[in-house]
Amino acid sequence: MFERDPVAFLSYVRSDDAHEFGRITELRRTLEGEVRMQTGKAFHIFQDRNDIAWGEQWKERIESALRGVTFLIPIVTPSYFRSPSCRNEFETFLTRERELGEEHLILPIYYVACDELDAAATTDEIAAILRTRNWADWRSFRFKDLTSPELREQIALLATTIKSTIKVLETVLTASQSIGHLAERPRQIAEVPVELAPPTPFIAEVPAIRRDTESSFDPQIYKKVIENQYYAYTRLYDEVIVPAELVPAAEAMELHSRLLTSVRRDATLHRGEIARQSREIEEIGRRQNLAVIFLIDNSGSMRGARIEGIACWVSIISVILAQASIPTEVVGYTTRAWKGGNSRELWLKDGKPARPGRLNDIRYIVYKNFDQTQQEADRNIGLMLREGLLKENIDGEALLWGASRLMMRPEQRKLLFVISDGAPVDDSTLSVNRDDFLRNHCKETINWIRERADIELYGIGIDCSVSKYYGRGSPALSSNAIGPDLLIVATLALEERWKESAGIQREPALSVQPRLTTGVTPRRRRVKRAITPSSRVPGEKPLA
Repeated sequence: MFERDPVAFLSYVRSDDAHEFGRITELRRTLEGEVRMQTGKAFHIFQDRNDIAWGEQWKERIESALRGVTFLIPIVTPSYFRSPSCRNEFETFLTRERELGEEHLILPIYYVACDELDAAATTDEIAAILRTRNWADWRSFRFKDLTSPELREQIALLATTIKSTIKVLETVLTASQSIGHLAERPRQIAEVPVELAPPTPFIAEVPAIRRDTESSFDPQIYKKVIENQYYAYTRLYDEVIVPAELVPAAEAMELHSRLLTSVRRDATLHRGEIARQSREIEEIGRRQNLAVIFLIDNSGSMRGARIEGIACWVSIISVILAQASIPTEVVGYTTRAWKGGNSRELWLKDGKPARPGRLNDIRYIVYKNFDQTQQEADRNIGLMLREGLLKENIDGEALLWGASRLMMRPEQRKLLFVISDGAPVDDSTLSVNRDDFLRNHCKETINWIRERADIELYGIGIDCSVSKYYGRGSPALSSNAIGPDLLIVATLALEERWKESAGIQREPALSVQPRLTTGVTPRRRRVKRAITPSSRVPGEKPLA
């Protein structure tokens, strides 16, 4: 038996190493040494030719090693996609990534050009996943001597990535490994129980009597549950987190600095507009008793300019609201994994029953709670920019969660701003349920909140219209110019009072033709006229 615990697993095609006269093996040894050099600790990379003793069961040893390591290092060549063993290693480790809710554990080395990766579109599932990862491109170094400065520099860069990722994962891995495989119940931080029930009942989990992952599946209970229109297969792995828990202090400071750079730049560029809106909001704060939540779609499609602009301007707006003594919370919603996580693994273990309902692990993120100062919150809001945090979006349940937090507030007016770039999407859920499973629940939840909750709900689209969900004319902002338009939208909503009519439910409404004051720039007039109610108007039929 091999004596050292591996930290990484080298996934490669043996014939490729033989053709290269053992060069891949030598690369592995050099990388081990470089990580040891940078960390001061031994870093063992499992390689099948080294770590499987004569007579040992090959398949069992591979699977055992995969379950214990932290990183997978695929050596990507055309043969890699055609190797059943390599594909199995990749898929096995992908499951481990999903269990941990992280996607930085696969570190591909692109060694020889592959059609699967260079094609504009690919039908290969592993290639599609690899295309989304930050691989180390070593194609131009294939024929460089291992002692060449260029190649040694690339090896050092990969070692640095491994070192920084180990630090990021320390908290996550400790929690996961101490609780056990698939039995983990994620941390519940600042949790507010969701006790709401939309028109189509929300079922906590399937089957309802499940108490642990070893429970037998009861088809009779399952049959009763799926008669409801929306439900989750399990809520065992859902979590509410403060993002700083997942990130080491050094990375948090770097992202915080990046956010502050954007805030200072945009605050200087739009100084005049910010000053005008601040005066209006300060006056509103004196006259009205308000509480505000910004609920932000943290799906993968929001990464880049979209999430950077949102983080910047939500931070600016939060400062303005705080100065006006308006309590504010900033929260986000995503999933813990791509294409399912522990929820999907549990479903697979139960034999893949049909129509399983929501099939991913939800992650709610509290960037700023009502009691935090903006200085404290900015360190968390900056983490919105972290690569890998944004995954998939299940909007209906997120709306219920956000609404439940806001309903507990004592203020007279409660405003919930939802910032999104489109429809709810979760591949794992949609692949085994109706196509409209998530969309319908989102629409019904929006209607339910407006009809039965004492909340003003506004939907704001980023690079798309969300009118289909939040009502006619919901504002759509460009990711290239989120500010100051987002601030203007928020001000317009804060300015309005709820309309009350006999027999008509109270609803928020924004004026299509707001009062224009002297000195308002043409840009502001154009933005204001473009904004119409992000709710259905009194008497309008609910969304289908």
